[in-house]
Amino acid sequence: MRTAQNRGAVSAKMRSYCLPACQLVLLAVVLQSGRAPAASPVSLAVIVNPATAAGSVGFVELASIYTRATRTWHDGTPIRALNLQVGSPERVEFDRVILDMSPERSAQYWMDRQVRGEEGAPKAISQADIMVSLVATMSGAVGYVPEDQVDAKVRVVARIRGGKLVAP
Repeated sequence: MRTAQNRGAVSAKMRSYCLPACQLVLLAVVLQSGRAPAASPVSLAVIVNPATAAGSVGFVELASIYTRATRTWHDGTPIRALNLQVGSPERVEFDRVILDMSPERSAQYWMDRQVRGEEGAPKAISQADIMVSLVATMSGAVGYVPEDQVDAKVRVVARIRGGKLVAP
């Protein structure tokens, strides 16, 4: 039979083992949920229609555009945001860097908006060359493509390199 003194000794011993183990588990959880995974090999250019008044576009503005919170450019021109196809490496990287969303979280975000009767995700375009053509011809259009797909018909307002948004 255990005495109160023995139970206290066992409890102290258990705490001495459990505390480091709990700390390790907590550290593993924090490391797994960290925002900075290894640098991505995907490099993107954020492009706009050449007539768009924006010179460069920052992180907050892009996030606001792609969550449909901002609907017009500074000059009043309606924004026509375009996405690449769901599940493409470029879309996954854009959503991760700009919206801080995994593909699953992004899908849930847009589903929740539709359930509430709000506007859905920006139109998804299947190919980068089509994206470039659409952005070049649509007033107020903004999109993103691999850097090597950019041509003179569009203007680059930001770049995503190594998992970070950088100036054009």
